[in-house]
Amino acid sequence: MLLAVVPVFGGEPPRRIVSLAPSLTEMACALGLERNLVGVTTFCDRPASVKGKPTVGGPANPSLEAVLRLKPDVVLVDEEGIGSKLAKRLQKLGIKTITFRGSRLDRLVPAIRRLGHELGVPQAAERLAGRIEAGLRSDTKQNRQIRTLFVIWPDPLVAAGPGSLLDDVLQRVGFDSIAADARSGYPRLSLEAVIARDPQLIVVGQGETLGVPLQRMLKHLSSLDAVRQGRVCMVSDALYRPGPRIPEGIAELKRCLELARRGQRP
Repeated sequence: MLLAVVPVFGGEPPRRIVSLAPSLTEMACALGLERNLVGVTTFCDRPASVKGKPTVGGPANPSLEAVLRLKPDVVLVDEEGIGSKLAKRLQKLGIKTITFRGSRLDRLVPAIRRLGHELGVPQAAERLAGRIEAGLRSDTKQNRQIRTLFVIWPDPLVAAGPGSLLDDVLQRVGFDSIAADARSGYPRLSLEAVIARDPQLIVVGQGETLGVPLQRMLKHLSSLDAVRQGRVCMVSDALYRPGPRIPEGIAELKRCLELARRGQRP
């Protein structure tokens, strides 16, 4: 169902778009607007073809001057982090902004549809939203949940906690996160706390420099059955960004979950 949202540019896609978040860069490309992207952040690495585009700094510290030099028709910002604050600064300078409000799983599909309407590509947004909805409908959550630690970074140990997209997906698929009672979406956990909670499965999101810190963490957690029996499952970074790769990330988690339930090594 299409939303009654007024396009920012009268139904035509803006010619010059600057994205201030890797997830929004992926989203714009998935909506067929890669050629319209004239600026991205230094963290924007998907699809690979965007790596040659001008950069405006990192998502946490974009350069306002660099954004202005690109003369954007619109700047895409995320609701988390500095998004809303930066959007206000840009608006005061006469730069149109669109804030994406899909950082939680239940808001992702409506936010994609709204973004597509605002950017003048509602049909593309409807196709993308439909694909993600289909991926979510394919969930097969079972009654017996697996006690799980999702590791975002191993040293110091940062886990997926409540209030995050990752935790939304973990709950939906059928994980019992050992960090469910944390006070933030990305809590730091002590190794002692992890051992005391004895996760049945450890899921690790991949990163370029993960190897040595991960091995160090697993050595400290070697007393856990999950480590001794090899129930450590590596997944991609698909779930780190609210966007087009969410179905792929859910499929990865379900594979880890089913293998753990069958007592096999992920």
